[in-house]
This record gives sequence, C-alpha cells and structure tokens, in this order.
Amino acid sequence: MIVTLLVLIFLVAPLSLFIHELGHLFPGLYFRADHSVLHLGRGKVIGRWEKSGIHVYIHLFFFQGAYSVNERKPPFKDFEKAWISIGGPLLNALTAFVLFLWFKEQGGDLLRISFLFNTYLALVNLVPFSIKGKGSDGYRLWSIVKRRF
Repeated sequence: MIVTLLVLIFLVAPLSLFIHELGHLFPGLYFRADHSVLHLGRGKVIGRWEKSGIHVYIHLFFFQGAYSVNERKPPFKDFEKAWISIGGPLLNALTAFVLFLWFKEQGGDLLRISFLFNTYLALVNLVPFSIKGKGSDGYRLWSIVKRRF
C-alpha cells in the first residue's frame, strides 16, 4: 500500500501532469505560439530544455503540480484558446484509453494506477471551477463559451 502511494506521488502523478501540460503546449504550438513554457513542480530548477521558443523546466519538487503558458502576438483567438484549454484533458483521456487497453492486455498495478490517475485528470480538469483566481481548464473553456454566446 505504501509503495503504491509512493509510486503514485513520485512517478505516476508527475508523468501524468507532464502529459497534461504537453496537451496544452501542442495546440499552442499548432496555433503558432511565439513562446511556450512548461513547468513541472515547484522550487529550484534542476533541469531545463529549450528549443525554438519551447522552454521546459523541471523543478526540485517535481511532484508538486505543473503548469504551462502559451503566448503569442497577436493574442490567440477564442477558438484557439478553447483548443489550448481542452488539450490537456484530451491528452490525458487519450493516454487513459491507451493505458486501459494496455492494462486490459497486460494487467499490473502501475498500469491500473496510471489509467485511473489520467482518467481523474481528464475528468476533473473539465469541471468548471476557480480557486483563488486560478481557473480549471473547464472554467477557462466555460468562460470562452459564455463570452461568445
């Protein structure tokens, strides 16, 4: 039980969060972001990768969340912002589907935990909520829809 929890905290969650944030970067790059940044974790930067306007930073406490930013001049249009917002949950859903098929075939706790956590990220991030001014992907998407209609 304790090993499973440690695997979730230090392996599955950071990898799943990284996948989620890549799901935001890919549409940003597709819509020609001038600058895309992905941060995995908090604290001192212990690793970085930079190429062609893409910056990836791995922080010491890599298991403490993640976030990404896409910037462009002129600013993104609403439909582009919507795709960027939904990209994270969509990539987690796709990852969960692949893990489900793999788990169904191979079994194993690591695959099951990875499937469940990616499913959790996909679903929870689609729920529109805001905490201390930070909105979920679903909240950003809902705000765009509300503004447009």
